[in-house]
Order: sequence, then C-alpha cells, then structure tokens
Amino acid sequence: MAPEPATLSVEGEPTPTRRPRRTMALSALAGTVIAFVCIAFVIARMSAQWGEVGDDIADAEPAWIAAAALAATAAMAWIASCWQRVIALLGPTPPRGRTMAWYFAGELGKYVPGTVWPVLGRGELARRGGVPRARAYPSVALSLAALYLAALALAAVLVPLDLAKQSESPGALALLALLPLGLLALHPRVLTAARDVLVRFTGRGADIVVPPWRATIGVVVSYLPAWLGIWAATWCVARSLDPDAPLLRIGIATALSWTAGFVAVPVPAGAGVREAVFVAASGLPLGLGATIAVGSRLIFLLVDVAGAGVAALQASTTVSSRTRRSGRSPGS
Repeated sequence: MAPEPATLSVEGEPTPTRRPRRTMALSALAGTVIAFVCIAFVIARMSAQWGEVGDDIADAEPAWIAAAALAATAAMAWIASCWQRVIALLGPTPPRGRTMAWYFAGELGKYVPGTVWPVLGRGELARRGGVPRARAYPSVALSLAALYLAALALAAVLVPLDLAKQSESPGALALLALLPLGLLALHPRVLTAARDVLVRFTGRGADIVVPPWRATIGVVVSYLPAWLGIWAATWCVARSLDPDAPLLRIGIATALSWTAGFVAVPVPAGAGVREAVFVAASGLPLGLGATIAVGSRLIFLLVDVAGAGVAALQASTTVSSRTRRSGRSPGS
C-alpha cells in the first residue's frame, strides 16, 4: 500500500499525515518517559547525598557555598558553549541558546546508570533540533573526550607545582597516562579507522566528519577554563569547611576524580568512584575529603537541575511562540 501523500495547508506548506503525527506522538511520549526516569534518579541521588553530608554542610560558611554555586554555574555554561564549538567542527554552527538548552536537558541522563545516557540525551535533543544524526551523536562523544583530556592536562600542569606536598596517591596519578593516549586517539588516522570499523559492522556512519587534529586539540584547550571553574567551585566548598584547604591539591584531586568517574562506565555520574579518588588524591582526612567531594557533587547536581529547568522553560516558550505565529493569518 502506498504511503499517504502530504496535503497542503493554507500557507502552502505540507501538512503532516497521520503516520508522521503518530510517530511524533510516540517519540514525544518516549522522551517524556525518559525525562521522568532521569528526574527520579536525580531526586534519589540528591536525597542520598544530602543524607551523607547534610549535617556537615549545614555548618559551612554560606558565602563560600554561594561562591561555589556561581563557579559551578559558570563552568557548566562554559562546557555547553564548548560543545557548540565541537558541533561547528563537524558542520554548521547551531545557535548558542539552543545548544545550551540541549546540553543541560541532556545532562540529566548522566545520573541514570550507564555512561551512554548523556550521549543519547544530548545527541537526540540536538538531532531533534535539526542537527543531522551523523553530527549530533559524534559531537557529544568528541566533546566528552575533549573535556576529560583537558582535565588531565590541567592535572599534569598542577602536579609538578605540588611535588613538595604531594599526597600518596600513585593510583590516582596513574590516570595521567591517559592524556597522551587520549590525544593520540583523536588523530584523524585513528578516528578514520574507527569510523571505517563502524561502517563495516553497522553499515552506518560513512558520513561522519573527521576534524583536523589541530582543530580537535584546540577544542581540548578550549575546555580548560571550565576546569578552572570546577576547581574553583570545589575549593570554595572545601574553604567553607576548612580555612586551610590546600588550593593546588584540591585542583589535582578534582581533575583526577572527575576523570576517574567518567572512566567508570557502569556507574551513574561516577558516584562513589569520584569521591574515593578525590579523597586519595587530595590527601585530606577521610571525613573531610569525603564531605568536600560529596558536597561539591551536590552543588553541581543542583546546577544541572536548574539548567535543565531553564532549558525546559525555554523550549516551552519557543513552542508557544511558534504556535501563536502559526495561528495568525497571512494578512494579520
């Protein structure tokens, strides 16, 4: 049976047929279900972490906690803007506001078990926003690789500055070996070979763009300011609890612990792994180090939730505006 042809509306534009409408409805339903699942995991994570550090954070200095929240917000916004740069490497540049909305809404997926969810979340939102699939999903993978390579680069710079007071954490410092390996993995020859393997086994991906190595390294460097913000936010949490919080060591521990959490694929947002590595790399007393790690994670979680809320409000406003415009007659 031949598919139903599209009819024309008053304005001369195609009117969706029943099948596309049904597909769109099912897609919207699936998106809504996934959103509620993500929110449920976020609420569970917030409840569990507040139970762990609520009493200690209650005694923290409010001014430093506020500073931590500001630094965390700036860092996450910078990461979102860097993702726009990654998408631009693979094709036309999407609007900054839409990219940031996709980023914050998709980031809730990282609190669901499995590292794949933030990739699917952001990638799917970008695809629905008009970015071709061959650019949307690879851009998320490339942005994550660049983000954490930038973290390792920062740690590699800070470690020599802190040698005199270096904590006993050879296991955590071993993560620095991932830096040269990761940079090598971003070379066009390696990426092209990986694309060829994908095409061979799936029959898809031939249209994935492989950016020049220099441009990719430039993206890695562009993420460094975000890590300065993440470092500042974590140190502000530490300073709210301990006037003598070590600045350099907090920076090293922050970069290494976030990277370890990312590498721990099955764990949602690296929960537990990130805290353990932070304590080991910071050299702080166990209780204080764990409180700083969990407290800073809670602040970043709140920033993610707030960002997702703003993204949802922006999307709702955009839809309402389009609905009002479509309801106007050509002569109005």
